[in-house]
Amino acid sequence: SLRGQTDDMALRRRCEEAIASLEFSNPTPAPASSPLLEGEWRLVYASEDPTRCSPFFWALRQRMKGFSDPNPFSRAFFGGDDLLENTLAFTDAVPIKTVGLATQRISKGELVNQVVVGVFPTGESNMTTTSRYEPDPSDPCALAVTVEKTQVLGASLAASFLDQISFPSGDFLSECAQVKMQITYLDDRLRIVCDAARPSARFVFCRTD
Repeated sequence: SLRGQTDDMALRRRCEEAIASLEFSNPTPAPASSPLLEGEWRLVYASEDPTRCSPFFWALRQRMKGFSDPNPFSRAFFGGDDLLENTLAFTDAVPIKTVGLATQRISKGELVNQVVVGVFPTGESNMTTTSRYEPDPSDPCALAVTVEKTQVLGASLAASFLDQISFPSGDFLSECAQVKMQITYLDDRLRIVCDAARPSARFVFCRTD
């Protein structure tokens, strides 16, 4: 599945319209405290690169906000001066990178986000971010998610030097480690979320358990 990663703008527009229609009829009034939230979920649609479903990137955007790209060539090529966004745009365009299965496991205050990323010739690795979460007391449709650590797990033989590397994301991100996950739709099969600081980007998950 392309998960929305297509240059067919008409198809993307139809997907976004379908998502908006679902959100308008959200059957769960307080999804942040609903038992439907917990379980195993697989990403089926993303309105930007699928790796961005990870709260790590949401927090990283907060941490890097205000850092300007010093390179005039990348500023001109990508049409902006935000250092992180230009860097992400570059890595997204690398033809030797592939993004495989993306999942989230939500249970008892812990959210584990895993994305399989492959880079030729080193092979595939599971980029895993572990966060804790709790309902946002000011918004029944949001979770306060705090990023704690990011690991490279299950690396292929060519990338085995990366296997089991653990990066203390929370320490690096400091006060930016907490992000707000807006839950715009939830039922027993589907969950739609976005970074509250970036509401234009939607991520649609399908329950797998």
